[in-house]
Amino acid sequence: MRITRSGPPTWFVAHIPGAHFGGSVVPLTATRVPAMLDQGSLMMEISLGRAETTALSLFNLTQGRDVLDLSFDPTQGLHLRHRQGRAEHNVILPLEQGMMDGGRWLISWRWSRADRSSILTLEALETGTFYQRITRGPLPLSQADVVELATGRGRATISAPVQWLAAGAHLHPHGPGACFAPATPIMTPDGLRPAGRLRPGDLVETIDAGPQPVLWSGRLSLPTFGCFNPVRLCAPYFGADSDLWVLPQHRIALSGPAVDYILGEEEVLLPAHHLVDTCTARQTLRSTVLEWQGILLEDHHLLIADGFPVESLAVQGLTAQPSFARTTALADLSLAGWMPDHQHLARRALAPFEAQTLALARMQNRTGLAAA
Repeated sequence: MRITRSGPPTWFVAHIPGAHFGGSVVPLTATRVPAMLDQGSLMMEISLGRAETTALSLFNLTQGRDVLDLSFDPTQGLHLRHRQGRAEHNVILPLEQGMMDGGRWLISWRWSRADRSSILTLEALETGTFYQRITRGPLPLSQADVVELATGRGRATISAPVQWLAAGAHLHPHGPGACFAPATPIMTPDGLRPAGRLRPGDLVETIDAGPQPVLWSGRLSLPTFGCFNPVRLCAPYFGADSDLWVLPQHRIALSGPAVDYILGEEEVLLPAHHLVDTCTARQTLRSTVLEWQGILLEDHHLLIADGFPVESLAVQGLTAQPSFARTTALADLSLAGWMPDHQHLARRALAPFEAQTLALARMQNRTGLAAA
């Protein structure tokens, strides 16, 4: 299964429970939702506690015989059910037993009537583990379906674990593909260049291996909610002259006395969201769609962003999951047999509890950590 090109990304609208942004409905574009969506994407972030021991409907639209429902069953996994009159489409995504304890999940469903594909994907945000089920024969969504999911009104019921939900008319790629803002200055043998202007074959400087050719450079558009809420790494604490904008899960490298004392390492990798302290690294609630650039190298390396070390795109395990890889932004690489196998990271990636400990030490004594 290969991702079908579907034109520019179009995230129409998002649902945010509660009073954030002045209400639950967040328009993401001035483009009107089509009367019927023969293709599109739904994406949502949920937080499930260990107490969830019974089946739970994450969202539901019901009118007469027509049903659109996404449910979680601790004994089976995720179940998407879509019925229109006598026609019915089901996608069941089994999960490993350890996943049944809950956690923070990113769930996306992508459907296309043109190639008859229906793809349900779950990413466990704490571990970066992906689960996916590909089936055939999806049904279209109506304008009313999308609008009512976005408002949480009318036929729609959206459960408490849902942190946000976004809908679009494009086929959004699953999995890895984005790192930092396209304007991020990346060091090359010829000096700093914006990440968004780098192309395959261009050389970039790396801290651990010198100049390396870019294998893939691509861009994704993402709504700025939850796990996609940008982290602003403020200069001069990180970048020498300019603030760096990265996705929360993107890893940066830290070194210094605290790293050595707490972890016994010279330099380590940790996700940027662990550094948010409202002073040197910040996150601000916003309601928009931003573009993010991904830079993939043959091996995993540390790039130099305005003098600060950030990781290149990591694709651990994708070579062992070719069907999943072909639904990502890296589908062309996978089809050509050029997908790298990043078995080893440039530095040790911290476990969540280690990252939290290091982040606390940094807040208590910011001078104890320094960029490499």
